[in-house]
Order: sequence, then C-alpha cells, then structure tokens
Amino acid sequence: MMKSAIIIIAIALIHTSSFIDAFHLQQTTHSSNIILAASKDDKNNSIPEVYPLSRKKLMLIDETKRLDISKGSYSSIGWSNRLGSVITPAAIPGVYTVDRPFYWNKIDVGCRCTIIQLSSETTDGNKELLIHSPVGLDPPLIDALTKLGTVTHVISPNYEHVKYAYQWANQYPNAKIWGCPGLSEKETNVKWTGEVPYGARPEGYGQDETQHNNEMWDWEEVQPIHIDIESNPFTGNAFFNEVIYYHVPSRTLLTTDLYWNYPRGDGVTNGQLVDELRTKGIDIPTDNDSSSWELAPEVGEIPLGSKLWGKVGMDKLFYPFYMNLMVKKDRRGEFECIARYITCSGWEIETIIPAHGDIVRGKELCRQVLEKHFNIQCDITSEEGLASTASYGAGPPELFN
Repeated sequence: MMKSAIIIIAIALIHTSSFIDAFHLQQTTHSSNIILAASKDDKNNSIPEVYPLSRKKLMLIDETKRLDISKGSYSSIGWSNRLGSVITPAAIPGVYTVDRPFYWNKIDVGCRCTIIQLSSETTDGNKELLIHSPVGLDPPLIDALTKLGTVTHVISPNYEHVKYAYQWANQYPNAKIWGCPGLSEKETNVKWTGEVPYGARPEGYGQDETQHNNEMWDWEEVQPIHIDIESNPFTGNAFFNEVIYYHVPSRTLLTTDLYWNYPRGDGVTNGQLVDELRTKGIDIPTDNDSSSWELAPEVGEIPLGSKLWGKVGMDKLFYPFYMNLMVKKDRRGEFECIARYITCSGWEIETIIPAHGDIVRGKELCRQVLEKHFNIQCDITSEEGLASTASYGAGPPELFN
C-alpha cells in the first residue's frame, strides 16, 4: 500500500502520458444506487431526499431513451463511467460524453471524451460531429456515433490527450484531425490536418480574434482559448499546452488538465464540491443541479488507488505544483485574465465537462467552483465590474496565495 501511495504522488508531479497504459474496461462491479427524482408530498409537507430533476436533466433522460441507452449496457458501473454506457447525453443541445476507465499500474485514473453535434450538416444531411479528447475506438462506440451524425473534426486538446488520435484518423479518413500548438511535431504517427493557432483567443476576449484555418469548425459555435502561460520547470518547455473550449449553444466548458474534479471516497456524485466550497465558507443549495441522479448515480466506495490519485496526488500535490511552479511568472497576469474571462465575464458557463472526474452543472455552482480553482472572486453585483475583466493582469495576480 505504501508503495502504491508513493507511486501515486510521483505520477501526480510528473503527469505524463509516457507512463499511461491503454484503456481497459473496468472489471469490478459496483451496486448501482440510482437516485430518481422525487417530488414534494404536499399532504405531509415532507422534504424529499432528492429534489425534482431540472427540465434539462429530464430532456437528457429522454435522449437516453431515444438512443436506447441503459445503465450497465456497455460496462460495469463505476466512478469513471457512472452509467456504464457507451455514450451518455451530457448537455442540451447535442453534447454527449464517452466516459471510460483509464488504467495506470492497475489504478483507474479515469478519462472522458466529449462529442458535440455541430449546427452544420454534411451534404447527406447528417449532423457534423466534433470530437474532443479522443478515447479508444471500438465497435459499440463506432455504432453509437453513427446514430448521432458524421465525425468531421477530432481535437487532441493538449500534449497528454493524444494517444488515440491515430485511431480516429484511420477510422475516419475524411475527418479533419486537429492538435494543440506544437502537437504535430511530437506525434508524427498521426495524419494531422493542422493545429489550433498559438495564443488562440475567441472574438470578444479583448483582442482581435485569432486568425485560423478556414477548414476548422465555426469558432463562434465552439470557442477556443490556448493556455499559453505555462512552462515545465524541469525542461523549460510547455507541459500540457492545452486549449480549452466553450460550446456556446449549451454553455458548456470543456477541459482536460486545466481543471479536474475527482470524486471523494464515498462515490457520491460531486460530493466533494460541497466539502471543498464549505472550506471557503460557501454553502451549496440543497437543490443544486450537480448531485447524484439517474445518469450520474452514486457508485459506492471509490477504490483506494483512484482515491489517492485524485484527492492526494492531483488535488494536494499537483495543483499547487502547477499553479506555483508551472505558470510562468511573466505570464501570471495573462493567466488571471484568462481565468476571469472563463469564470466571470466572457463565457456564461452552465456545465463543466472535465476529462477527469465528475461533470459540474448549474451556472452558480460552476462559477463558485471555478472561482475556487483559480483563486479569484468575480464581482457579480456590477455589470461594469463583469465587463472590465480585460483590464485585469496589469498588477500582481492573486491566483497563487
């Protein structure tokens, strides 16, 4: 056990794909504790254990029925695939996740791919699909994709989330394969269409929109920001070189390693958010939209190795390492500008889909979570304060207390 703990701590500091093995389906089973919506009983005035599901969640449940998705239909239910399905509807409109266990040294560290149905269509009338952070392909996933549309764009958003890009390029030769800046030089086995431009920013960020390849998707629909502020202190080069994305129609933020959200040990969906925010004196409403529900059930005790990886290795060790040592000193002002644009003024985020851990739902909760992660506070009482974030970064940032 001690040896495993040491290994977890080491990998949290290194966090590089050269140590990670291929995907495997999770073999252990968990009892599914599916929490369904409950309504208030006006007769006895009792308070339900779980508040009624929001309309969006009911629409997502209806989408699982349309696609004939059932719990445990693809793999056993666990924290890294809470529904055990080949794909899971995640946001409205047209956002789906491919949740998979990801094993390193027999430890499930979890990973998630996101599918976005774009507003554009192919010549035969199918919805174009954008794939973010590709996972391993298999026949069930390929079949599920055909029900959603045609794969036209595949994005590897940072240096780590690229392992299966070659599979998608081979399976979908007509799709455009995109990488983060500099990725094509590192992964020469992939037939790349191109890269997201260095320093990419969306229109409205406070500078001119970054010029990009006209073969790319519509940047007004899926907006990128390149996290061009980091340096590996051991090599002097970019570590993740991540590009994050915002899907405007669903108000969804997509991240890989800039933000993660590993669950606490009891397997309650987003239970750790309550604990973490309360340490900041923030109480989450009991009817928040991120608790366990039908498409994200409780899964029981998280395996020890996974728990150590997420709550010790990543949260306690890697997070301060990244924030204090990997963000360049001369770029911390720009990092704060990015953080405030994401959290406070530019993107109205209602869903956060991280590659690692639980999905976060609800506009207020998403803001609170990002404020805590970036150690900032939005001025939500003043429209002028919200609109002035482009001026942040001139003075010393407060991200790294």
